[in-house]
Amino acid sequence: MLDSPLFIPVILGTPRQGRQSEYVAKFIVEQLSARNGVETEFIDIRAIAIDTNDAGESLKDPQFSATMQRADGLIIVAPEYNHGYPGLLKHVLDTCLKEYIHKAVGLCGVSAGPFGGTRVIQNLLPVMRELGLVTIFSDLNFANVQTLFDESGNLIDKPTYIRRLERFMQELIWMSTVLRYGRTQVSLDKKQEESAKIHHANKPCPEMAARMGTDVMDSVLQISQSCETNAVEASFLA
Repeated sequence: MLDSPLFIPVILGTPRQGRQSEYVAKFIVEQLSARNGVETEFIDIRAIAIDTNDAGESLKDPQFSATMQRADGLIIVAPEYNHGYPGLLKHVLDTCLKEYIHKAVGLCGVSAGPFGGTRVIQNLLPVMRELGLVTIFSDLNFANVQTLFDESGNLIDKPTYIRRLERFMQELIWMSTVLRYGRTQVSLDKKQEESAKIHHANKPCPEMAARMGTDVMDSVLQISQSCETNAVEASFLA
């Protein structure tokens, strides 16, 4: 599993008509798709059938849940609406929980103004933490978005944004790789944790040999710790 490509889907976080954020999300998907060792998928929250008569995991969409479960990391593209994020984005994200735990997320802010969605990213940070996602320290910002793309949705100054995306992606890929290793190789199972507390370190003890004579170099020091009392005991083995 550790040798398989990372799966990092891109979530477009607005259903609004005429949305410029769609161009941003599709540009990111295009660049991700060109990278070795990474697979991606475009997720449009507009296409997710979700009721509004309830909230949370009771409204879980099976396909969205399965995609989040498979994901090693996420990119969320969110426009800034009145200093905040779109309500439907929050509504959709809240339908999952365990699917996000210990996975990396990169945030991309989009705005018609000069700040590039800085405030929407700031407002999303506590949400990401509560969902169990690990936010990378690099963000993406697309300011004055209405001036960045031509009529066909092509980025006008592509080299500039490719450079910005590269730093963002390097951090997200690194974090996604590390967290995938942790999820698959590091267990916090209670039985394993208790057994780890009872450990034996059999190794030469040169410090004791220096104090007690060279004969002790042929001895080893056995150390044990009780998982019940946490008491540590040491003894020499010839």
